Amino acid sequence: MWIVEPDGRKPREHVSAGLSDRVFYPSWYPNGDQLAVKDGRDLVIKRIDLGRDCVATLTNRDLLAGMPSVSPDGKWIAFAGQQNRGQAYDQLKNNIWLMDLSNGAVRSLETTPGQGRTPSWSPDGARLAFESDRGSLLRRYAVFVADLDGSRLQQITEHEVNANHPVWSPNGRRLAFSARDGWFSRARIAIVDLPAHS
Repeated sequence: MWIVEPDGRKPREHVSAGLSDRVFYPSWYPNGDQLAVKDGRDLVIKRIDLGRDCVATLTNRDLLAGMPSVSPDGKWIAFAGQQNRGQAYDQLKNNIWLMDLSNGAVRSLETTPGQGRTPSWSPDGARLAFESDRGSLLRRYAVFVADLDGSRLQQITEHEVNANHPVWSPNGRRLAFSARDGWFSRARIAIVDLPAHS
């Protein structure tokens, strides 16, 4: 894992005991002193405390974890993952999970989970955007948005643009995402206005 200043200065590798050499998807806590990451060796979410230079494991192997995202208030982590039934990890079979950091409780975003990856918090922490291939026979991705109880699920983009990695604008009215308009086209950044009722 590397840390760099916003202007590109001072790139530095961060190495801590308790991290493997396969660390992915860092997500800052709001205090700026901690990060949530996926440890790809153990397929768990870990918290890195930069100030104290220590690492804590947050999830266990009951769930095979993918990309984490810390909520704006630092009270929750949303992450992609799947129940561990002894199978090999396959990110195409992930759905979205929520961890309450006050007690470590984990629950699925949806009562009947659908496929989903790359969760992203709205600025007010009330909703999550994520990518999913649900409803696509060709396994192309669209951006979806839902409340934290799984309600008000909305498909925001069409599957044709194969949308990935949504990120909210600071005012919560738009989403930026990676898009492809064909199987072999290069990825581009696209922006979509959210519906007024979302």
